[in-house]
Amino acid sequence: MKVFKFGGASIKDVQSIERLPGIISNNSDNDLIIVVSALGKTTNKIETIVNKAFKHDLYSDELSSLKDVHLQMYRELVGHDCQDLLKLFDDFEHKIITTNKSNYDYFYDQIVSYGEQFSSYMVYKYLCSKGFDIQLINACDVVVSDENWRRGNVDESETFRNIDRVLKEKTSQIIITQGFIAATRSRDVVTLGREGSDYSASLFAAFSGADELTFWKDVAGIYTSDPSVYEDAKLLDVISYNEMVELSYFGAKILHKKTLSVLNDRNVVTKVKSFLTPDEPGTTLLKNIDCMYPPLKILLKNQILITVQSKDKSIIAGNDLQVVYNIAAKLKIDINLIQVSAIKISFCVTYNDNSFAALLDLLSNYFVLKYNNGMVLETIRHYTNDELVQIISRSDVLLTQITRSVVQFVYRS
Repeated sequence: MKVFKFGGASIKDVQSIERLPGIISNNSDNDLIIVVSALGKTTNKIETIVNKAFKHDLYSDELSSLKDVHLQMYRELVGHDCQDLLKLFDDFEHKIITTNKSNYDYFYDQIVSYGEQFSSYMVYKYLCSKGFDIQLINACDVVVSDENWRRGNVDESETFRNIDRVLKEKTSQIIITQGFIAATRSRDVVTLGREGSDYSASLFAAFSGADELTFWKDVAGIYTSDPSVYEDAKLLDVISYNEMVELSYFGAKILHKKTLSVLNDRNVVTKVKSFLTPDEPGTTLLKNIDCMYPPLKILLKNQILITVQSKDKSIIAGNDLQVVYNIAAKLKIDINLIQVSAIKISFCVTYNDNSFAALLDLLSNYFVLKYNNGMVLETIRHYTNDELVQIISRSDVLLTQITRSVVQFVYRS
């Protein structure tokens, strides 16, 4: 058994989806589970619809555009009747209108989850038209979550039992399903957090007894840094799970943090490869390797640097830190860096239109605060002395944090 995860970039257009048969055919000797994300930037587009619908603004233009793109791709790929896809869009529109809008996070999950439904159906029909023995299953019938909307906590025991049942009942060599989505026991949809599709793939791989899991992306594997940002980025042949967990913690978008925790407990060979060059080896994640890494760099843009101080100017205490973390958790905001001095707490978060005003409002109940927007947070693991000297000498750096193996610094964009 193998599991293939195709992210949004690897199925973003007709040409990308047309690469799938060749990749799948090379693994025809194995049973296969395919996990797909929404097409390209579909989730972002649906988020725009969600935000407008929640505010009772008009969203018909965005809806028409989303529908037209999917229908056009379907016709180019499959070339015949698309009534079932049209019905999915009818359900989508009905869901937007009828879903209770008193809770934004709940409303978000019920609507955004359709992106994966659209893509999985389209890829399923295309692969059927190419003669593959394939079966479409709904991830919401398999992956069970609590009601922590937008960041569901998966019940792994029940999900394991469901995956086992699906494999025993399957009628085809290939199963295709959706990443990113799960369902509560009352059948409400829950999303697993941005990049949660990778987590879904890891669950299917770990609980199906798969020998291998491959994440198909638009890059050749895992690099020392983002090759679109850093000219000196180099491809890594191997990387340890522990190192990958560290990179994920500091904001690397390669693999979801939950993904790594599931896989690290199982004997699954995990690879990151490019769907553009499928014959290249990519990068393999290994459990127990001890090697010297070059500097590994992570760049997070669109950061807000917030500094808070007690209203009575008193010394920062443990409960002040707890307040900051509790507010961030309530708003489902990740703190990317935090630094404490005697009377101040400074921390970085990624700017979000929907939560930033609420964050400032809640913090102002407890603290005097100031913030800088448009910042960049750069993290270097295994930094060199030369890099450290260059960082310290920069005039645009507002905050620096150094440990034995990691340096982080915040500077103006």
